[in-house]
Amino acid sequence: MVWQNGEPVGLLDWDFAAPGPAIDDVAYALEYAVPFRDDETALRWLRYERRPDRRERMRIFAAAYGLPGTTDLVDRVARRQRLDAARVKLLAGNGVEPQHTWVAEGMLAQLEARAVWTERNRSLLE
Repeated sequence: MVWQNGEPVGLLDWDFAAPGPAIDDVAYALEYAVPFRDDETALRWLRYERRPDRRERMRIFAAAYGLPGTTDLVDRVARRQRLDAARVKLLAGNGVEPQHTWVAEGMLAQLEARAVWTERNRSLLE
């Protein structure tokens, strides 16, 4: 995160950077900003102070980004999560680092589990 006067003004992350439509960048940012994670992960690992109101956070993000609403955003995030897992698997299979190490350490299973969580928890998000 890029902070200015105590407010987040930007998000930088290059691990999964690749050419693509801008909505993919929105989906990637939403994955963390909403977050598209279970409560335990949101509280413990992502350091949320309390259980996030995911619907409201997604609504606020979409409005701030200038989107007309949140329709299809859950599907976009799930597709992005699956794309990231597939890309990591492909790169790891070709011996590319750091993806090769990530897969060896179990990250591929984590990435795939994120997409499954998103698909199974639509009621928290829509």
